[in-house]
Parts: sequence; structure tokens; C-alpha cells
Amino acid sequence: MEQITKHLIIIASLMTVRPAFTVKDDKTDTYYQIPVFTNICDIVDRRSLVHCYCDSTKPKVATRADCWVFTGGITPEDPIWPSFSSQSEIEHLMFNVRSDEALTFIPAKAIVRLERLKHISIQFGTIQSVPPYAFTNSSTIRQISLRSNKISSLERHSFAQMMMLANLSLDDNQITELRRDVFFGLPNLHVLHLSNNNLSLIHEGCFKHLNNLIELKLDLNSITVVTREMFEGLENLSRLNLRSNRLAMVGNLAFSELWGLKELMLDNNAIEYISERAFGGLTQLRKLTLSGNKLTAFYEDILEDIRSLIILDLRDNLLETISYETIRPVVENEKSASTAVYLDGNPLSCNCRLSWIYHLRNETKDSTLKHALEKISCVADPVDKHPEDNNAIDENTLADENYEYYDKGEEESKEKLQAKFTKLVDIPLETLPCPKELMQSIDESYGHPIQNEIRLKAYSNVASVAPSLVIVLMVILI
Repeated sequence: MEQITKHLIIIASLMTVRPAFTVKDDKTDTYYQIPVFTNICDIVDRRSLVHCYCDSTKPKVATRADCWVFTGGITPEDPIWPSFSSQSEIEHLMFNVRSDEALTFIPAKAIVRLERLKHISIQFGTIQSVPPYAFTNSSTIRQISLRSNKISSLERHSFAQMMMLANLSLDDNQITELRRDVFFGLPNLHVLHLSNNNLSLIHEGCFKHLNNLIELKLDLNSITVVTREMFEGLENLSRLNLRSNRLAMVGNLAFSELWGLKELMLDNNAIEYISERAFGGLTQLRKLTLSGNKLTAFYEDILEDIRSLIILDLRDNLLETISYETIRPVVENEKSASTAVYLDGNPLSCNCRLSWIYHLRNETKDSTLKHALEKISCVADPVDKHPEDNNAIDENTLADENYEYYDKGEEESKEKLQAKFTKLVDIPLETLPCPKELMQSIDESYGHPIQNEIRLKAYSNVASVAPSLVIVLMVILI
């Protein structure tokens, strides 16, 4: 009987002891014990590599945890990760990494123990690659943020089978390539951010499984080409940001897979050419921004298929002229009460080709459009110089260092060009000169699109010579 009693006492004492393991402190060569399962919201040992601050320290009560990883050395096998089961009710989890190499992996062994987890954020880690099923096929996670983690590659099925995931941010990493089947089994993904990476290669069909994606940010990358196959499957995309890439041209039907697109941002690239049908198929597009590119021409038919467009931004390009027919689909959009066309920052030539701007400014009741038109500046056409009017330069004489010349093949510096700008509306309309080719067209029939551009100038020129002819011309033109 005494033997049985002793065994019962031993068993009872073992049941009251918390399991522990021994850890070596490399700095002091000493060993200390940490409980195998600890309350991650109540870690008191300062030597722990992870410390979490929660909205409650009571076991299985906390819903938010802000965890800090201070020093390196933590591994996927560290016992801290299973300890997250002590707070299985956590819905919002954040890891802030305070030193390089402190966190080099996705802590899947912690995530799998959080059955209610909705939002997870890891920032400033050194996670070079996201492996397949990194988030353990979680059926509850709705938002993932992996900003600033030095991620360079996404493996096949990195984010697979996460049925509730709606928002994924991979901004500020070093991703160079998007392969097929990285984003697989994500029926509810609505927002995907890939800003400020090193993306230069996007495989055709890499977004084909994201049928419900609404917003895609690819700005601040190194993308040089866009094709319709690249955006296959994104028929419900509403907003596409391609700002600050390396695009040099936009080819025909490049965005035709994006049937529902409403905003397209192509600012601050190096676009010099846009095909006539570049925006074909974008019947719902409402905002198109192309500022900060190298466009020297914007042809009349480019916007012909876009009947819903209400905002067009062409600021800070190299346009020397633009006709009313080009922007007519925007300003005559009957479906909108407010429109805007931004043209300031272009070296527009101060001549009668721009007379439509005066008319539109005076006639429009849209304050936004009127304000945008009033900001337009132009550059006076250079005066033709004849050799006899200038100091001739001997062909056999080299120009000295102080000789300034204008090379049409080179873009003038912004500072010099800015000094030549004059606000268009400050120039009296009747003083705007007309290019020779337009003056010659006065005697021809007033066809599309010259009619809108030269009509007023024709009145003023004829009036200065023979006032009686003005009435005759007005009758003919009307």
C-alpha cells in the first residue's frame, strides 16, 4: 500500500510541473530553462528572442499581438512558435524586426496555431523567398502585408488556397519576376500591391487566376513592356498603377483584357509613342494619366474608343501642339458633369493652333476644367533667322566653349525651358501668330480638324486688311 501511495505522489507532482527545456546563452556560456509552452503575451525573460505586446495577457483572450524580434538566431524550430497556441484567439498579428537577419522566414508554425487569424504583417525582415504554401493554406486570413522584407523571389503556390485573402501587399521588396501560379486559389483577392520592387519580367498569364482583383499596383518597378497576355484574367480590375517604370511605348490593344478598368496610371515612364488603338477595349475607363513622359504627339484617334473618360492628364510631356479634336471625347462626355484635361508643363507653341483653349475656357461651366485650362503655358515660336541677319560662322572655324546653339535632337533643360513659358490666357488671342501652313489653308475648305483651330485667326487677319470681308467670311464659315 505504501508503494502505491508513493507512486501516486510522484505522478501528482509530475503533473504540476511545467515542461521545460535547456537553452545555452552563447554570450555567457551558461544554460537556462524556458517553459516549452509559454504565454506569448506574458514573456518576462529578457533573453527571449521574441517579445509580444497584446491587448490582454490572459491565456486565450488576446485578439491583437504586436511582436518584436530584436536579435538574430531564431529558427523555424524554436519553441516560441508552438507557444502561440497559448493565444489562439489572436486575429491581428504583427512582427516588427529590429535587426538584419533576425527573421529570415515566414513563421508558419505560429500561424497554423491561430485559428481566428485575419490580419498578419511582417516588416523589416530578411525573408529572401516565400515558399509554397507559406501561410499553411489558412482559411481565415484576409490581409497579408510583407513590406520591406528583402524578398527577391515568389515560388509557385506561395499564396495558394487562401480562400478568404482579400488584400496582399508586397511593397518595397526586391522581387524581379512574377511567375505563373504564384497567385493560385485566391478567389477573393481584391487588392494586390507590388510597388517599389525590381520587377522587369511578368510572365503571361501570371494573374489569370485573379478574376476578382480590383486594384493592382506595379509602380516603381523596371517594367519595359506591357501586353494584353500579361493581364489575362483581370476582367474585373478597376485600377491599374504602372507609374515610374521604364515603358517606352504602348502598343495596340495592350490593355484590352481589362474590360472593367476605370483608372489607368502611366505617369513618369519614358513613353514616346502610343499606338492608335493602345487603349482599345477600355470602354469604362474614366481616368487616364500620362504625365511625366516623353510624348511629342498625341493623335486624334487615340481616345476615340474611350467614351467614359473624364480625366486626362498629359502634363510635363514634350507636346508642341494639341488639337481640340484630340481631347473632344473628354470634354464632350455627356455622362459626366465634371471633366478635366491637364496640359501644363508642355512646350506648346504659342500660335493659333491653341485658339480652342480660349473658346473652351470661356464656354465651360466646369470650374475644374476651367482652372486646368488657365494653367496652360506655351513657348513662343523661334523666329526664323537668315544667314544675312546673323554673324556668319566660318565652316572651318570651331565654335568656342561659350557658343550656345540649339540642337533639336536634344531636350532642353527644364530650367531654360521654364524661363520661356508664358501663360497662354495672358496672351491676347488676336496676337497669336499662325504657322505658315495654316495660313495657306485659309483659302482652302475648312475641313476637320483645321476648322476649329484657324477660324478665329482667319477673322483677325482679314479684319486687319479689309474689315468688310469679315462679315463675308463669317457668313461662309457659319
